[in-house]
Amino acid sequence: MNRFFRGLIVFSLVILYLAVMTAPSSAADKVYKWRLVTHSMVGTERYQTVEDFCETVKKASGGRLLIEPFGAGVLFPVYDSFDSVKNGIVQAGFVWSGYWSSKDPTFAVLGNRPGCPITDFSNEMYLEEQLMPIKEKLYKKYGVTYLGTLDFMPPEILCSVVPINKLSDFKGKNIRAGGIGALFYKALGANTVSIAAPEIYTALQMKTIDAAEFSDWKENKDMGLHEVTKYVIEPCLHLGSNEDKGFIVNTKAWNDLPQDLKDIVLAARDHSRYRSAITNPPQSIMAKQDWINKKVKIIVLPKEDVDKARQIGAKVILDQAGKTAEGKEFIKIYSKVLNELGYKEQAKALGYK
Repeated sequence: MNRFFRGLIVFSLVILYLAVMTAPSSAADKVYKWRLVTHSMVGTERYQTVEDFCETVKKASGGRLLIEPFGAGVLFPVYDSFDSVKNGIVQAGFVWSGYWSSKDPTFAVLGNRPGCPITDFSNEMYLEEQLMPIKEKLYKKYGVTYLGTLDFMPPEILCSVVPINKLSDFKGKNIRAGGIGALFYKALGANTVSIAAPEIYTALQMKTIDAAEFSDWKENKDMGLHEVTKYVIEPCLHLGSNEDKGFIVNTKAWNDLPQDLKDIVLAARDHSRYRSAITNPPQSIMAKQDWINKKVKIIVLPKEDVDKARQIGAKVILDQAGKTAEGKEFIKIYSKVLNELGYKEQAKALGYK
């Protein structure tokens, strides 16, 4: 597989480099330097996607655009990323949209869809493309340019140190959750807490929380969470496959780039999407076996509880998205896409007719 990727990357770089040859000589003389932040932790496979993107841009641009990446919490807390990009402290970010729900409730549903049944790459990217106009408009409203999602994330898992065998077991549990996922777990009767990614391991180890969601089998394993988790609750209910890393850039920095470098950035983004589509799902599957080998018990919730939870998730989405015009537009598009993809009951729960 590594040989395949090396060949794929070389081919992509050849195609991308052709864009440089058409640039005006005056633009080609200037070197642009960006700093980029992400919520992924340094050392994880998902952070490598960020590093690969930066390296692709560097090679494809012939060194005219240099992007230095920084992992979760290295420069500042992840929650400060939006304003740091907006104000030009850094030029770009690969950060999940759900972190910005305090700015606008629409961000919550754009980053997280409780009860969502979508779990594969093609359907997720189809939905993302349909939602792109809303995301662009919303980010622009708050002074940031949105360039789409960088990569595909397999469904997250819920790590727990206590057994949760049915929906009623969520009542009273302390769960680490982010964005609208916190509202969803509250609707299930749980207490939710906000904990930064680097602190999840210790919180589970010390049992200051009962359960935590963050990412999929692979990234959670890279973070060592399989060492301090006793149970994993399936299926993922707080989040379907999703925009893991929203690509946001400082508007002035983006406008200052010549067109050929903009084209290279977008092509590198698409390359990262493709790479994530063919690496992240199998890596997640293989990592799951490592969790099983660690004697972590997988609990599958009863179907009737899953169906009920999806209905609760739809209500949370409606309540949150219904607060804004953009949110109402989101509901129309999301429910329409669900119906198109065959998820009739979920679409109906969101008001699709």
